Amino acid sequence: MKISEIFESLQGEGKYAGNPALFIRLSGCTRNCSFCDTKYHSNGQEYGLSEVIKTIKKSDKKIIIWTGGEPLIQIKEILKVIEFTKDRLHHMETNGDLLKDSYFRHLDYICISPKDIATARNVIGILNSQNKNKFDVKVVTDLNLNKNLIKYATMLLPLTTYTSKDESIKRKVWEYCVKNNLVYSPRLHNDLWGKTRNR
Repeated sequence: MKISEIFESLQGEGKYAGNPALFIRLSGCTRNCSFCDTKYHSNGQEYGLSEVIKTIKKSDKKIIIWTGGEPLIQIKEILKVIEFTKDRLHHMETNGDLLKDSYFRHLDYICISPKDIATARNVIGILNSQNKNKFDVKVVTDLNLNKNLIKYATMLLPLTTYTSKDESIKRKVWEYCVKNNLVYSPRLHNDLWGKTRNR
């Protein structure tokens, strides 16, 4: 399994924001997004599955977050790890490119952030048969970026530029969510730590 980093922190985004978790950031992605804030994911190293299982069991965190890059590239390995760590809640952050409905049997929660219309439509087709508590469709936006994907979202995440524009973006996205009855997702880790890794 190729992993960029493993660390304990608080979930900074989405439905579980603020919850302590063990993050496993996998290397590799199906995309090369200009606004990606974890481009370093590609600099990973190989871990044996037993080593990953041991790390999870050693942690006192009940939530394991599989993220990337795009973790579904390594779904076979992830499912093997889950088989031996069923006492934990396994969450996944994915762009949805490789999503299949069968994965919902193994994961407790999936946060999907589609990057194009074709993927968004495919994701919505899969999600129609799933328990609504087990997923979210999160769109990263400043109301211009990914504008065409907003209609598929259950929550909006304000784009972080790490500039003075960010407060204005947050306010605009906040107001849009109020007006359109959407969930606003914070970016707690970015607000507090900026670009610092392992946060």
